[in-house]
Amino acid sequence: MKKTAIKAQDWIISGDYFKRSSGQKIFFRRKGAGTPVLLVHGFPTWSYDYAELAENLATDFDVITFDFLGYGASDKPRGRAFSVDDSSDLIEELLLYLGIPEIHLVIHNYGGIVGQELLDRRGNNQLSFNVASVTLLNCGIVYAAYSPTRVQKLLALPLLGRLVGSRITKEKVQDGLNAVRGARKIEAAEFKELWAGISRLDGHKLAHRHIRYNAERATHAKRWEDALSGYDGLLQLVWGLDDPVSGEHVLDLAKPQRPRAKITELEDVGHFPQSEAPDEVAAAIRSFVS
Repeated sequence: MKKTAIKAQDWIISGDYFKRSSGQKIFFRRKGAGTPVLLVHGFPTWSYDYAELAENLATDFDVITFDFLGYGASDKPRGRAFSVDDSSDLIEELLLYLGIPEIHLVIHNYGGIVGQELLDRRGNNQLSFNVASVTLLNCGIVYAAYSPTRVQKLLALPLLGRLVGSRITKEKVQDGLNAVRGARKIEAAEFKELWAGISRLDGHKLAHRHIRYNAERATHAKRWEDALSGYDGLLQLVWGLDDPVSGEHVLDLAKPQRPRAKITELEDVGHFPQSEAPDEVAAAIRSFVS
């Protein structure tokens, strides 16, 4: 088993918090120096997804990771709606707090949706920072080809979703993640660290509320896809081909829509390139950003 660079508890201890104007505490971690690179995590995980990749990149860059509201070590409020718009506001608040006017974005899964919302704001001159480049890791950037898992479909149902969410277990999450990974499955010791953040303050029981972003995507897919297509900065796709959710079938459709994008295809890698093939992803980002 390939070991992660840092334990989950040490990851949290080495990070910090900032308080939003709405009062919620958001966890973030910053390491390294140089050009700022922001790593944006997806559903249902947290910033620790990037542990190996962040440690690798920090030798050359100012690497910032954070947890969305309701994820990881950030506050996990009950009875509150989670939305793409609020998640995008959170990133703007974080970069303002850190005093960073320009970043290189690395986005994955749900983070890919939030990234597209940020690009839409940028295109309308409504973004408070500049996006120097965008690196996309597997995410549903072609909505017509998006193929959610059975559990994701159930979680999205209005009443049944809450019941399904309440019955999520450590074993079910590990099995679910492995079902969308490639050759490198996540083993028990490695998953224990990831689960520490997923389950923190019973965050795994919020999955039915987190995944409401799928309903938002159904409404805003064209606007977000247009924002990505219209982005005039540097763009690259680093893609696990063996991802059943947004793998080779999505990449094949995305390529002609984004002819200027640099493409890195990863064989035997599934939905989580950053943890399945961190060295390859780091090399792609390093050469691209440099």
